[in-house]
Amino acid sequence: MKRLLFLYAGLTLAVLLLAFTGELKQDRLGLYVAPKITDVIKDTIIPVKVQLEKTSIKTMFILFVKDTAETNESLKDIFGKDYGELMQCINQNKLHPLKFMAWYYSVQPPWIIDVAVETSTMPAQLSGRIMSREQEGGDVVIAHVWGPYDQVGQAYMQIEKWLKENNRKAKANPFEVYLNDPSMVKDASEIQTDIYQPIE
Repeated sequence: MKRLLFLYAGLTLAVLLLAFTGELKQDRLGLYVAPKITDVIKDTIIPVKVQLEKTSIKTMFILFVKDTAETNESLKDIFGKDYGELMQCINQNKLHPLKFMAWYYSVQPPWIIDVAVETSTMPAQLSGRIMSREQEGGDVVIAHVWGPYDQVGQAYMQIEKWLKENNRKAKANPFEVYLNDPSMVKDASEIQTDIYQPIE
């Protein structure tokens, strides 16, 4: 949940900076005033749609690459390169890719991540940077998200709220599942991400 706190703190800081550096306006007495913070929030936050679901999952076979993205801008290239390697391994071993996923282990750049693909079975041998593990099945809360990646922090906040309201605890690190290709959608509001939080 450190990532959630970082995203929330970052959003708050961005809003405050915009509020104090925004264009000044004159009020009816001719005095200059800073824009209202609520106006800044409306202009800077792209709302996302989030739907929570409590369910259970089966154990998953995961192939992954551990990597580091030094900046937010480099994430796209890291994911492209790592998914390319994973798909080459999957094709060579005649496996079936099921979900495209990621685990984040840092709360700010550099981003320490596992770029991963769920597969139908495990390959007999692995080479290069590709590793494997089993993701334990069990109860999860899934946040189904429609909206841009940089706003998924809103979904993490809703998961945290649900855990408190339902007296449940996180069992392991959450992971993200990417359901469509952002380059193939007309609008960022159509990007679909599922965030899985294993729970006790």
